[in-house]
Amino acid sequence: MEAAHRTVTDSITGLPMTVSTSAFLLGRAEVTQAEFERTMGKNPSRYSGADRPVENVTWREALDYCNRRSQAEGLTRCYDDAGHWDRDCTGYRLPTDAEWTSAAGTPSKAQLAEADLYDGETSVKAIAARAAEGTHRVEKTGTSSAATGFQDLFGNVWELCFDRFSNLPIIDSVWNPSGPQTGDARVIRGGSFLTQSSQWNKGFRASQPPTRRSPYTGFRIARSLPSPPPPGSYEIVGVEPVHSTDPPAQPDTEILHNRWMRVLGSPPMPKREMEAELVQTYLEPAWTARLIELKLEDEAPWRSLLVMPAHASGKRLPVVIVPYYDVDTPAGKNMGGRIATPSSVRAFAHVAAQFGMAALAVTWSGENDGPGYLEVVAGLAERYPGVTGLGYWIWQSHQIVNWLSAQPEIDPARIGIMGHSLGGKMALYASAFEPRIRSVVSSEPGIALAFTNYEDPWYFGERIGMLPPGADQHELLELIAPRPFLLIAGESADGEKSLALMRNAAPAYAALGKPDALCILNHRSGHTPTPAAVISAMAWLHKQLTAR
Repeated sequence: MEAAHRTVTDSITGLPMTVSTSAFLLGRAEVTQAEFERTMGKNPSRYSGADRPVENVTWREALDYCNRRSQAEGLTRCYDDAGHWDRDCTGYRLPTDAEWTSAAGTPSKAQLAEADLYDGETSVKAIAARAAEGTHRVEKTGTSSAATGFQDLFGNVWELCFDRFSNLPIIDSVWNPSGPQTGDARVIRGGSFLTQSSQWNKGFRASQPPTRRSPYTGFRIARSLPSPPPPGSYEIVGVEPVHSTDPPAQPDTEILHNRWMRVLGSPPMPKREMEAELVQTYLEPAWTARLIELKLEDEAPWRSLLVMPAHASGKRLPVVIVPYYDVDTPAGKNMGGRIATPSSVRAFAHVAAQFGMAALAVTWSGENDGPGYLEVVAGLAERYPGVTGLGYWIWQSHQIVNWLSAQPEIDPARIGIMGHSLGGKMALYASAFEPRIRSVVSSEPGIALAFTNYEDPWYFGERIGMLPPGADQHELLELIAPRPFLLIAGESADGEKSLALMRNAAPAYAALGKPDALCILNHRSGHTPTPAAVISAMAWLHKQLTAR
């Protein structure tokens, strides 16, 4: 089978995700009883016949068959004793639900008409009579997928897949998905000789517990091909580089850094190492996570959630820092945060995991460090006089990057950041003063100081008046240059009006050899990003963090 792509709406976020499968090999027909008995030394089938499909096998027996046949043919086995799949294996395995779907396609009425599905009377007597006849041999002349030549993808016996079953679309990965991490029952596809080709077949998709047998369920085998994940499955739509007609001009980053930090302020260097206390672990359908409290001060610890993709390979992963009011919204899960909006397009950590990246969601100190916003402002002023909330966040983000870089799962050379609104401001300021952040997505932050509420007490307060005339956040973009920066605009805080300020920073990008790295994506739909904007921005960020 060639690489394939299809669009699936994720049930957690509602985002329409393009799911891709790499090229793979799939058995032309279902495994026969003769093949099964030759490898396993037994035949559990009810409907006996050497060239009939083996049935009455459990999911675990199917995995065992794949392993034994692989070893017999000098191939590496795909499954361990717990049923975990080694994705680098060369041997036989069950197809995934996504692979089965790409092989079957959408059957026509003519294809279903020639498939071995049930079209008889629905009386108990008629059904029992057909059940007594059972399966047919796998080399039946007709095929139910004439375009590909596979035998009996529909009808004869249901076929076991590797995936755990979910009645809702759970996207564990946009590349080569293999189902949710949670649940027990496994996916079966295609229907049997007693499945009707009608509205009641539920897409020829059902489930079976991994230890259960059924005379109506068998399997066919697959093998992976040594090919990379399919490239280009995501178009990065709407992202436009921002250029300037002014000549390239390299900024004096030391002057800019010192100018802004005099206004923002910074706490003193910490007196101790960061401590991370585990609060809770999560095993979710599409990711695993550790809810942790990062402790560097005697005051409130920083509530954070380290999210890992469902099928992390053991290699160090790129990571996306996601600052927001809480960790709930970025994760797409209610964890008791004060402003949790889990089922939304703002679930950036969840989407990052679907793209195969780790994510660290970080709670804004205005929600984390005290009972209310003004109490937090008062506490910060008492602890660190002259330090603004943004100055505190810059200091905090530096400590967070230190901690992240030391985690064994994380590649410290591939750290990105993505935030919306408040989180967009935090992404802008963290990356301007933390050079280890390699790539930035900032959604509707108000890219110019005049565009939104930077005079509020947690951001700058009255210290905003200390900035010299002409100073604005294009200078922060100059500090970020030449690292890639993407502004998501919606004609709310940001839009066409943002281009003038961005063009002021474009000469710095040109001077540093990255004229196309300063970008904007204007979805023109208001403050909240559209699903298409989130997907394009995450695909853009993934490209930046994985580029060699």
